[in-house]
Amino acid sequence: MMRAGATLDALIAGLRGRPPAGADWQAVIALANHTLLTPALFSSLAHAGQIHGLPHDVREYLRFVHDCNRERNLRLRAQLAEAVAALNRREIVPLLLKGAIPLFLSVPERVPSRMTSDLDLAVEPTEEASAQACLEALGYAPVASGRGLARRQDAGMLELRTSQTSAFGPSSPVERNGLRVKIPPAHSRALHWMMHDLLKEGDYWRGRIDLRHLHDLAQLAESDDMDWTALGAAMSDRGARNALDTQLLALHHFFGTRIPTSGAPRPMVRFQHWRRVFTARHPFLGAPLRLAANLAWGTWRFSRADDLARRGPSDLGRRVIRTLFFSGAKV
Repeated sequence: MMRAGATLDALIAGLRGRPPAGADWQAVIALANHTLLTPALFSSLAHAGQIHGLPHDVREYLRFVHDCNRERNLRLRAQLAEAVAALNRREIVPLLLKGAIPLFLSVPERVPSRMTSDLDLAVEPTEEASAQACLEALGYAPVASGRGLARRQDAGMLELRTSQTSAFGPSSPVERNGLRVKIPPAHSRALHWMMHDLLKEGDYWRGRIDLRHLHDLAQLAESDDMDWTALGAAMSDRGARNALDTQLLALHHFFGTRIPTSGAPRPMVRFQHWRRVFTARHPFLGAPLRLAANLAWGTWRFSRADDLARRGPSDLGRRVIRTLFFSGAKV
């Protein structure tokens, strides 16, 4: 059985289009499934012309998952087009976020391989009520928990939110096949992922890496003109800038992304980068580090007065346990 570090290295190599030699494919596929990167692994190897060098059963399994995800993404793209068309008829031009952007921009014969859980749209605060009514007229109904909208026949949920110019920056109008949307610049899209993972979810303090989002960022930096200066300027304080620089080091470490160089990284950034990589490559040895960080993060988050007032003791206990011991699709 491959060590965790070797398995991670093999998956990263595959995502960069380089089939790992002598890999324990059962372990690699398990990690790819856990991090929601199995379709991307197949796509990267196929695009590099390396897919036929894999063992037959591995290749066919990756192809099966990739094809299933492709069918799902086709349904999501059709669902997105229907929603945008309905909003446009009411003179609403939605702002697309996260996985909805590559789905909308993709050409008919090439569907993104990214696994997308839902469709994220944003509208102006003054348009929210009209947009909600428009989508409900299509049969969408609010989900019991959260701000999502869903229909039984769809492949995924649709999440409607209000846009904040300060959060997403100036967007560009884009028209495809008669559908009009707005798309934030690349650095704003990167900022959205980073703020969500590193600060909102606490990955910076907890020493976790969302490998799927890191892969998203690497692809974004490769395909778009990334304004690193604007991204850095959007960080409000030193802690946020440390989180950004830590993520940039991870991008360069795992995917070879070219990042801005301005001297040696700060000691805190170097430590956080080492801690995240060490716990990803050595989950058993890194367990005490992760547990201590999760405990500090969980104590701070769930002891806030508004959380205590809003949640009962049993719900609070479940959330603390989930924070301490479960990481979802993280490494």
